[in-house]
Amino acid sequence: MINTINISLPSQLKTDSEKLVKQGQYVSFSDLVRTALRKLLEETNYNQLANQAKEENLSGKSTSIKDSSDINKYLKQF
Repeated sequence: MINTINISLPSQLKTDSEKLVKQGQYVSFSDLVRTALRKLLEETNYNQLANQAKEENLSGKSTSIKDSSDINKYLKQF
């Protein structure tokens, strides 16, 4: 299903976006917005995972693996 939305943009952002479409970097303004949203969502998900990993590391819930012998030791636990 395709949804249509209206957004308000500052003039410079609209102009810069139109330039990217005219240069052929995007098929349309909608394509540019979809791509930007996908990248933002991926980045947000990555940042959430990175923050979770940092918290686990600080709380001692993570395991540091530095070389293949550490991998073997870790896997032997299972």
